[in-house]
Amino acid sequence: MTINEKIIDNIETIASDLALTLETMRGIPGMYDDNADDAVSLCCALPERIRSGRLRIAVVGAIKSGKTTFVNSWLKDDLLKRGAGVVTSIVTRVRKGEDLKARIFLKSWDEINREIEQALLLFPEKNRAVTGDVPGFDLRREKDRTFLSAFNQEIFSNISVTDAGIRPESVTITRAVDGYETVKDLVKADRASLEFSGSHFEEHKRFTGDDAVAFFVRDVELEVTSEGLDPKIEIADCQGSDSTNPVHMAQIQDYLTSANMIIYLVSSRSGLRQADINFLRIIQTMGLMENIVFVVNADLNEHENLDDLLGVEARIKRELTYIKKDPELYTFSSLYNLFSMAKASLSRKGRTTLKFWNEYPEFVEYTTTMTEGFNRRLAQRLDTEGFYLAVANPMERIRQIAGNAQQRLSIFTDLLSSDLSKAVTAMDRLKEMLERTRKLEAIMDNSMEGAVDVLEKEIKAGAETLFDPQRGTVAKAVTRFIQGYGMDLSRYETNLMEQGFENTLYLMFQEFKAALDTFMTQTVNAEIVGFARDQEQAIESYFKALYRSYDINPCEISMEFASIVEQMPETALFTEAATDPIDIRSIRGILGLSLPKAGFATRYSARIRFDSMARFGFFSLAEILARVLKKRVPRSGPIALNAAEARIKREALRSVLAHLSDYSDTVTGDYLIPLSRAISRDFRDKLLARFKVCDVEIETIEGLVASGQESKNAQSRTLESMEANLEDVTRRIADLPIHYLN
Repeated sequence: MTINEKIIDNIETIASDLALTLETMRGIPGMYDDNADDAVSLCCALPERIRSGRLRIAVVGAIKSGKTTFVNSWLKDDLLKRGAGVVTSIVTRVRKGEDLKARIFLKSWDEINREIEQALLLFPEKNRAVTGDVPGFDLRREKDRTFLSAFNQEIFSNISVTDAGIRPESVTITRAVDGYETVKDLVKADRASLEFSGSHFEEHKRFTGDDAVAFFVRDVELEVTSEGLDPKIEIADCQGSDSTNPVHMAQIQDYLTSANMIIYLVSSRSGLRQADINFLRIIQTMGLMENIVFVVNADLNEHENLDDLLGVEARIKRELTYIKKDPELYTFSSLYNLFSMAKASLSRKGRTTLKFWNEYPEFVEYTTTMTEGFNRRLAQRLDTEGFYLAVANPMERIRQIAGNAQQRLSIFTDLLSSDLSKAVTAMDRLKEMLERTRKLEAIMDNSMEGAVDVLEKEIKAGAETLFDPQRGTVAKAVTRFIQGYGMDLSRYETNLMEQGFENTLYLMFQEFKAALDTFMTQTVNAEIVGFARDQEQAIESYFKALYRSYDINPCEISMEFASIVEQMPETALFTEAATDPIDIRSIRGILGLSLPKAGFATRYSARIRFDSMARFGFFSLAEILARVLKKRVPRSGPIALNAAEARIKREALRSVLAHLSDYSDTVTGDYLIPLSRAISRDFRDKLLARFKVCDVEIETIEGLVASGQESKNAQSRTLESMEANLEDVTRRIADLPIHYLN
């Protein structure tokens, strides 16, 4: 058992014992109140809260950089499907479990059909398959599937690849058709899931290693028994960062925003590519660079000698410095590490490869040393952050609860004393403390109300600077992109003669939409995540500064506050620097708050098609009349395509700017402002808890003081037992190796 595990076990035991001790307050009239009830609830909830805290690690990199091999080497077993296709959009999450278990979460039919509808957006309705009076598209209908197959062949036969790669809409249609037969009986009207455990675990690879089947998968979660995975870690194998589909990029970004650490893999075979630079810029914009560690995944077959590998490593590190100063980088072979740990189960080819690598000791020695360094650094980092997240704040809350309980115990011991003067003094002291605490509560309420007002104004001002349709930085960037984007219309002219204007317009629109969606995902989404992160940090800094002002100079706040502080014993105060008065992550988890998904798939108006068709019809008629009159006029096709392009861009800009305005209201009203208010309440409650010893009715206490001596003696024995238990709890808290937090 590690020192962290011992500390966590001790804290859980202390919390449980403290809760039992507090429960004994119920035997003393007036001693058990709402404050005590909250303290008991917190102590009871701590073990689950500590155990459920899980660090999330994202493994990211370009396609074929060895992400899955890296994860398998971490798990010390070949559990994940290696060599998955280039368009797979799944994030595979791996956790420690008691048994091997895979959960495949499937999309619903509505989600699948919506994706296909997006791929068909602006395709002429008259050319689409229609079954009876049933509107829309449904992959379950044979006629619709037949239409898709023919559509993909006819429409994309000569124009399936753009400068950005394979057209996403073509990929979507191909995967949907190819994978249907495999999943048709598994996908449901609502989201469904499949589970493969024990000897059937390997079957999950059918859903992660086949692109056509993977299209129907929403999420994958694996539970493994590997010794290489800590129970408090979730590691995610993310798809290639150079995916041509913006939806895939958005899924990576979604996981990265909740990850505690990012491990970015670069293949020594290809080095740092432009796709890597682009994605690292996105991570930088999102404000996540401080959480990143780089791994050069060495292909030992690719390098003649160690000097060659070291040269590649030096070049990659030098190039990374343009993005992150002093990047943390390690070079080793994930495949060599995996093969070394799985010698017994290797194929003949695998054993031959491993034997060949071992014939080059300089490679093996260097990469092994780097692996060990990476593992040590990772363990240190995870221990520090994981231990802090799981333990630091809970430990200080327990210390505070125990301190307040001891002070309450002292007061009630005097109240039950046979010495009447001591009881009267205790009563006066309690009344004074209650009065001062109520005044402090009023002060804090006013202070927090003012704090929230200030924060809300700053949040709204920041959102306006970013989102305002006319002046916002994002709106300006979108406008520049749309107005500056130019289609190569010459490549569509032949298409125009063969397939007609409507089909050509569809291809033009989908090309533009793919480019715009990519821009929105890579640029706008990243800007929004960075904005939200900056706002969270501003909220956190605001309350930390407020906390320091209360903690260091209480006399500057008010005389009432200063008087209360002077009367508080040291045990009731936060005495450890490890305490964090603001715990945004916990508050988000408790309230279920998360940054709303941008959803920037724009909703284009059907007017684009109608207006473009009307314009094309006008030009065609003009051309016919000119021929009759033997006049020369420009060809109608190019003119109509230019007009259609302009119309598409105008409608797209209008749609995106309207969406930005709506999203601004969503991100502020549904996330940042509720978060700031929740943090304000939590901050107020934490601060008041330091001074609020009890909240009782004075009449109840007066009855306690006036009770008979025999009753007082029985209650005093309860207090003596509590005192012994609290002293034991306090001693055990003091014995915890809290210096390990620093």
